[in-house]
Amino acid sequence: MAKDNTCYNVILGILSLRPGSGYDIKKTIGYGVGYIYKVSNGQIYPVLKKLMEENQVTCLTEKNDGKPERKTYTITESGLCVFREWLEAPSFANESEMLLKLYFGSIEPIRHNIELMTRIKETKEKKLSAYNQIADKFDAAARAHIPNYYSFFTLRFGQIMTQAYIDWSQEVINTLQKLDQQ
Repeated sequence: MAKDNTCYNVILGILSLRPGSGYDIKKTIGYGVGYIYKVSNGQIYPVLKKLMEENQVTCLTEKNDGKPERKTYTITESGLCVFREWLEAPSFANESEMLLKLYFGSIEPIRHNIELMTRIKETKEKKLSAYNQIADKFDAAARAHIPNYYSFFTLRFGQIMTQAYIDWSQEVINTLQKLDQQ
């Protein structure tokens, strides 16, 4: 079923923003969503075909003055419901899915996105706390052995990256709260 497949949701998400051809979808992936989630050119048309079979999108074929016909795809109410169901699901499988939900967040109320970002921040704060507990056990004597330095380096990477996620999440929350007050 389309709602369980990230590629399907990416294409539904793009079409929720505006109708477009397969080429338009490819460009949007290349200049935006593709930084978060990769969709190959070979996936787009089979997914569009499946979405049409499931009545998630419609297709309008236009004549194009001696050029190949242009097919413009539009999300249906059913497709929008399927997409919103995925968008509003409180969990996400991985960071790419989380970022995709934020990327397409403009079709949701701002409060929903604040809640999403708050969950992300809380998850990362728990992760950082766990990293910090492990770091507390690395004393100078333990790091005196060369292999332990390398373990500590990777732990520090985790701490720094997780803190960056927390800082970013708070920045997004602050901005969304200001937008919500306008």
